[in-house]
Amino acid sequence: MKKSENHFQSYTGKSIAKNTLFNLLGYGVPLLFAIVIIPFLVKGLGDERFGILNLAWIVIGYFSFFDFGIGRGLTKVISEKIGINRREEIPDIFWTSLFLMLAVSSIVAVLISLNMASIVDLFKISPDLKTEALLTFYALAFAIPVVSTTAGLRGVLEAYQKFRNINYIRIFLGVFTFLGPLLVLAVIDSLFWIVILMVIVRIFVWILYLLQCFKINVHIKNQVRFNYDSFRPVIKFSIWITLANIVGPIIAYSDRFLIGALVSAVAITYYATPYQVITKLLLIPGSFITVLFPIFSSSSSTNPELTKKLFVKSAKTVFVIIYPAVFIILTFAFELMDIWLGSSFAENSTLVLQFLSIGILMNSISVVPNYFFQGTGKPKVPTLINLIELPFYIVAMLISINKFGIIGAAFTYMVAAAIDAFIMYIMVYKIASLKFWSKYTPILVLFILISFIIPFLFLAFYLKIVFALVMISVFIPVVWNYLLSSEEKVLVVSKIKLIFNKI
Repeated sequence: MKKSENHFQSYTGKSIAKNTLFNLLGYGVPLLFAIVIIPFLVKGLGDERFGILNLAWIVIGYFSFFDFGIGRGLTKVISEKIGINRREEIPDIFWTSLFLMLAVSSIVAVLISLNMASIVDLFKISPDLKTEALLTFYALAFAIPVVSTTAGLRGVLEAYQKFRNINYIRIFLGVFTFLGPLLVLAVIDSLFWIVILMVIVRIFVWILYLLQCFKINVHIKNQVRFNYDSFRPVIKFSIWITLANIVGPIIAYSDRFLIGALVSAVAITYYATPYQVITKLLLIPGSFITVLFPIFSSSSSTNPELTKKLFVKSAKTVFVIIYPAVFIILTFAFELMDIWLGSSFAENSTLVLQFLSIGILMNSISVVPNYFFQGTGKPKVPTLINLIELPFYIVAMLISINKFGIIGAAFTYMVAAAIDAFIMYIMVYKIASLKFWSKYTPILVLFILISFIIPFLFLAFYLKIVFALVMISVFIPVVWNYLLSSEEKVLVVSKIKLIFNKI
């Protein structure tokens, strides 16, 4: 058997499940810390300062997109080099990509720093917090080269399928993203020093990733050189990813920035706090699809039917996992917010959480075609869709926030996510000739609409419990009879039997 075939098989079976589990742990453990720690941070910082910290989290997360798609390009190109056993070319690709990311992101950091005062003035921050906020964002600008190049280092490890190592580091980073601010507050009441600690942790994580890259390929450490020719395949793929990395975050983060500019930093807290938690559901499809991305890349040219089969299974899997969680959150949104953060948040954030949860389901199922297009060498398709959607989304968000505040923002997010998912799957049908509907599709759509509308009407807690039990009991046979194929049913039954046999 050829080495490339061995490499391809290493992406299948148990390795997919194992790597997905590592990804889930890498994202899930920090989420648990967030749920526990956020109430203490809100209490310690106050609503407005916690809103500014939310902006800091958003900004430092956005900096990873200043890798200009090179991280994803490195995953694809290096994975292909490993598959055809041309590992000797990897050091040139690695260092050329890293040097370029570092140079460009450093220029970006300087430009942002020179205009930082104007950027901070865009937000409605109380005068007595302006200086602290300005110093905080200056500290964040320093992290731009660190965070952007970290994305490239992580992309190399993903190409080597080192998801265990990646997620050990991710857990450390994620935990300190929330625990760090709490530790700083125990010593000094300062947003600036909170962000300084966040930057120091990011530098430490960068070093850990680099050491892991040296470990998986010793030639990377020993052959430090710049070779533009080796970089061409990466840059060719990364151009469209770069555009996606510019447009995507604007769409993803504009709601909170516009709320801060048009309403207040306090309003950001009531919007961004439920957003921070509900968007963590995206970690599930993200964990799954990140593992499948190299498979889409490898099989699209050699076995396109396998690629299509994996796509359909992935879309079904994501829906079946995410829908029940979204439905429970949608139904019991008030009670969950009340228990977690108190009556003030429950009154101000319940509708926000409900609209956002539906939007997250739509975003979750959009992740699959997005990675499918990227993995099969068509990254321009989702990028062009986002470019077309962007101006309409910004205008809709501006109008809705002006008229309805944070509830209008959440509703717009939901509608935009649904439209994006619809367009994505239409494009998959057009380009890849994949059909997703059958005579049973209207039944499934009707079921989903009912489950989404009714929770907005019920107020009594006991009625919500009855409704939830009924809908979940209906969901299982609907999925079994109308969504799963015969092959998938056999697989599910075999897995259940295996579990019971072990018991």
